[in-house]
Amino acid sequence: MHETRPVAPMLFDTDVAVVGGGLAGLTAACRLAASGQRVTLLEARSRLGGRVLTVPAAPFAEGAWLDLGPAWFWPHQQHIRALVAQLALPVFAQHREGLARYEADAGRAPESFDASGQSDPSYRLAGGMTALTHALHAASQAASTPVTVHLNAAVHTVTLQPHGVTIDGTGFRGTARRIIVAAPPRVVSRDIVFAPPLSDAMRATLIDTVTWMGHAMKCVVTYDVPFWRNAGRSGYAVSWGGPLQEIHDACMPPSNGSAAGSALMGFVAPRTSAAARAFRDASLEERRTAVVAQLARLFGPEAFDATGYAEYDWTRDRLSCGPHDDMPPAAHPDYGHALFTGDAWNGRVIWAGSETSEIGGGYLDGAVASGWRAAHAVLSFAESS
Repeated sequence: MHETRPVAPMLFDTDVAVVGGGLAGLTAACRLAASGQRVTLLEARSRLGGRVLTVPAAPFAEGAWLDLGPAWFWPHQQHIRALVAQLALPVFAQHREGLARYEADAGRAPESFDASGQSDPSYRLAGGMTALTHALHAASQAASTPVTVHLNAAVHTVTLQPHGVTIDGTGFRGTARRIIVAAPPRVVSRDIVFAPPLSDAMRATLIDTVTWMGHAMKCVVTYDVPFWRNAGRSGYAVSWGGPLQEIHDACMPPSNGSAAGSALMGFVAPRTSAAARAFRDASLEERRTAVVAQLARLFGPEAFDATGYAEYDWTRDRLSCGPHDDMPPAAHPDYGHALFTGDAWNGRVIWAGSETSEIGGGYLDGAVASGWRAAHAVLSFAESS
């Protein structure tokens, strides 16, 4: 009989530990590595990117993609624009030309309307938003002191020590001078134990901070041609007939001489009605059938000629959503609570993540702004110590 010995945990010692490999964590890690800091990034998922999720568009040529997480940024969002420019990533404008569609309910014929002046133009990244996280990871590895990345590394406990913190998690134990926590606040409040405990006010703030778009579910349907554009329609629609509430053109631009991939994307109605809950709990094929039927009502029978279907329900992603995040807030939350820029544990704990940012909170812009702010805080402490 062989004795089974426990597997020894992976050990590390670093200047800065970053918890969360989403856009905020990667942004902070890159800036710190470029400044000569030793950085260890701990990501609970098996991939980097966090809520940035781009998947292959199977029916099209290699390199075609679909964004199932955030897909756009806007001209006024200076931090994300600066980062995209710094990384020299190709950008294209979200398609807006043509008439939009409105559906009051599934039993009434949809109407067309001109929505061209109702919102600011937005921009997307060629290759999907994951092009941004891939470029950040590449930059983190090109630094003079490359960032050490550990995937499948969920953090369970953070303990204050005289000269830093100890971090314990799935298969590892490490020490760091400082820790940047760049995971959604409600996920942190549920999954990570701090010893000694954070203040009552800080714990309450974590619990009260809504994960933006935590209630979202995205569905994307692909086509051989953008038939709605050919009919003079923009691909934008608002519908109360379900299952999708808001629909957009999700076509990909031509690449290296190949044709663009054509797609329509929609946000599923939140779980606030019996119909919305039933849709989310239905089978994959039932959901696909319902989405395609709705697109046919809105844009014509050509919608039945779908070549592919992809979806992601963020309410079922425990690494993005905490308690009650499956219900949408009444309005965009007032993000960037003052405690997220406070002096937790004498500066040993620094907060990052889009919901911690006063600038662009909830958006990609807020994630980048918070990552830069967190890195600046670490470097400021290093200079003063």
